[in-house]
Amino acid sequence: QDVSGGLFCSPFSDFPSCLFVGASARAAMEVGAAAAAATAGGVGMGLFSYNRGNYMFDQKNHYTRFTAGLNMAIAQTGIYKQDIAQLTALTVTRQDCYHGIAAMGLTILTAIYCPGRVGLHTPPPPSWLMGLGFLNIAGCYMFLGLTLWLAMHASMRADTAATHMLTRFVRLPIPSQGMLDKARKFLSSYEEQPLKEVFRIPFTRHQGKARNNRGGYNEDVDIDDAAQSRSRHGYDVPAWYRKEKSVDNVNTIETIGTMMPLDARGTAPEHFEAYRELQMEWFPYDVYARLSIFLAFMHLTHCWAYMQIGHQLQETRALFACAIVILPMFVLQQVILTLDIIPKGLPIHRLGPFALWFAYFAAAIEYKRWYTVEAQAVGFVLVYIAYAIHIIYTLQLLRLCAPSQNPPAVAETPGASWWPGEWRLPSAFQHAIWLVAPPKQLQEGEHDITGELRAMQRDGPEGVAAAATDAERRADVHRALGKQGESPAWFNVKVGLISLVIGWCFLTFGFTIEVINQGTAHPSLLNAHGMPNNARDPRYRPAKPGTHEPTEVGTGGVAAGPAKGVHSEAVHRRLGGIDLASGFAPQLASRQEIASKLRDLVPYLQELARTGSAPVQTISPPSVELTHMAVQWPPLFEPQHLACNEAFPAALAISRHGRGAIIPAPVELNVQVSVDAKHLILEGVAAHGPVVATSWDSEGLLLVTGSGVTLECPGVNPIDGRWHCAPVPGAKLPLAMGGKSFAGTIAVTRVGLRVGAAAPALRAAVLFPGEASVTIFSRAGHASAAWLPTGETRLAAASAGAVAASFAGAGERLLLTAEDGSVAEMRMADGSVAEAAASAGWEPAHAWKGSCRLPSGGLARLALSTSAS
Repeated sequence: QDVSGGLFCSPFSDFPSCLFVGASARAAMEVGAAAAAATAGGVGMGLFSYNRGNYMFDQKNHYTRFTAGLNMAIAQTGIYKQDIAQLTALTVTRQDCYHGIAAMGLTILTAIYCPGRVGLHTPPPPSWLMGLGFLNIAGCYMFLGLTLWLAMHASMRADTAATHMLTRFVRLPIPSQGMLDKARKFLSSYEEQPLKEVFRIPFTRHQGKARNNRGGYNEDVDIDDAAQSRSRHGYDVPAWYRKEKSVDNVNTIETIGTMMPLDARGTAPEHFEAYRELQMEWFPYDVYARLSIFLAFMHLTHCWAYMQIGHQLQETRALFACAIVILPMFVLQQVILTLDIIPKGLPIHRLGPFALWFAYFAAAIEYKRWYTVEAQAVGFVLVYIAYAIHIIYTLQLLRLCAPSQNPPAVAETPGASWWPGEWRLPSAFQHAIWLVAPPKQLQEGEHDITGELRAMQRDGPEGVAAAATDAERRADVHRALGKQGESPAWFNVKVGLISLVIGWCFLTFGFTIEVINQGTAHPSLLNAHGMPNNARDPRYRPAKPGTHEPTEVGTGGVAAGPAKGVHSEAVHRRLGGIDLASGFAPQLASRQEIASKLRDLVPYLQELARTGSAPVQTISPPSVELTHMAVQWPPLFEPQHLACNEAFPAALAISRHGRGAIIPAPVELNVQVSVDAKHLILEGVAAHGPVVATSWDSEGLLLVTGSGVTLECPGVNPIDGRWHCAPVPGAKLPLAMGGKSFAGTIAVTRVGLRVGAAAPALRAAVLFPGEASVTIFSRAGHASAAWLPTGETRLAAASAGAVAASFAGAGERLLLTAEDGSVAEMRMADGSVAEAAASAGWEPAHAWKGSCRLPSGGLARLALSTSAS
């Protein structure tokens, strides 16, 4: 052994051996160790660089994936907002359509209802037909009103729900700055990784299942079995990957839990789930607004047909034309029933339109030409059948409109209506509802990115509903609809139909009462048509205290009260034509003046109470012989009135219709002569009614017609056989005949002389039919003057039945011709009456028509022979 070497012995061999190593060998060993160290350092640097590159690549992809996922979620949320808007627009548009149809129906119905009766110009039709028509009108009004309210509620509630969801629930998932910062990574953060990840050898497994390791990463990656052992999945994933997942799954977007009941929840996006639950608050109103339109128009067609039956048979008697009207209405109702209803079982509702035919034949029997007991009985039976059909028909509609407890499943197909099976709807109308609810499941190939982001944020799996039957799920959904799971919309429609059933039963009962009482002595429940309302007639109630004018209690007075125009012919003629409502009170003098005038009338009233007439001075006429003139009248001329002009030696005979004849005065008296009358025409008279009074003076001819019109024919004589006449401007003579021609006796004359352009005043004496008195009316000469009563006196029995009257002596004497030809003369100054001529003794062979004073002072009388010759 020397200093540059050494002896090395091996203790592990069976025979001890030793080796001497020199200095050169030792140096070689140190170089190998250094090489190994260098190799290990190179490998470490390679692993560090490799894993660092993976980290940088993963972080870049992570941020890109984070932003790309949010961008897709934002775009999909925009689509969700459109879903909400379109679903709501479908409901709102449908309700607007219902609203317009209901408004149009109300307009038509109001035009039908305004007359208040069936038939306008004749006595009303039978009460049973009125009942059929007006109960259908009432039902139509009710369902059209329900349509308006239900449609308004559904439209406003859908709009409100959509606005609520769009502003609070379906919002764009915009990340905050903090979220973006968490998703961003600095490269220096690689230093925070554990050494086993920094120097991880590729294709080897480094993570196992431990208590603190959360596994299950990348388990859905589709790789082959050979690479399965080399891939990073399950628990063997980088630490930064697990950290990124925890960051991504917390506070990525705002979230809200589903509001759907657990038993009705689907797998569709949550905004659909929430909207479907909110839709439960208005879908019954949507559905029953559509059903109310159906019910309203079925009742509208019924009432319109019944109105036509009443009009055609009551007013026009168009029997076959009425049948032609009923036929298309019957077909229309059957078509509507076919379009809107899919019945299950016996289609009893198709019986409803047949009520039109039974009512038609019953009404035809009511108006048949000859009455028979058998036909009347058949008519009663037909009416009962019509009422029974309406009762059965309404009960069937009540059954069809009710929500189905076990409706058939609705297939979700493109372009078709769909709603969840949990919604109870009337299955008979399911094809006419066109209701669309959000889907409950995503279709194949569809993804809800927003929902996935929400799902990743939830801690643990979502609850799963326990298995439930269809009835249990339906009860769970309808728990919020109202009492006993019933929608208020259906409740209102149900109450309306029940009220119609009650109405039909009530009408049937009332018709039975009428059948029992018809033809008996039992008094009617109401008074006859056209009679006043006795329970409210103000004439049967006391007057208001403190009133100063005659006023009907609670009304607009005599001139404006409800009794005005009712039986006007029975109103006393002294009140007819007097406007008591215009300034009545201001025209009265003070109470003292009225009392003074009443005191002046007391003696006359006492004399009238004692004798029955005013004091009469009787003057006997001188005894004279009569001169008989046989007049040859013009053809077809019937004289009715006689007038004399005290300045012209002739008499004028006038017919009732505007023809006249001038009769010359006789040359010799007490001699029977024959004369020809000169025919003339009174122009402008016939249009104002028959002539009832005439007067002839120096101003011309003065006439009064049966309507109270005063006509003036200027000139002393006619010109070329024609005398032009025109109405006197101003008010009519107040005869108060209620539009009828006057049947009493009238005399008219001018009083005084014409002064400049002012016409003379007029005076008229009127003997009203059935009264033993003569009333004097006066009128001033100006156009605005009215006829006013200026006096009245009672007549003796001999003069009370005067058939003609005429003025004489410038209007100061009144000649009254009796039926026997005698003439009495009344002085206007004091009312005294004297006999001007005795009876000629020609009656009954002659009918006396009038008398007048001749210029000679004699008296001319007109008598028509009543003999056949």
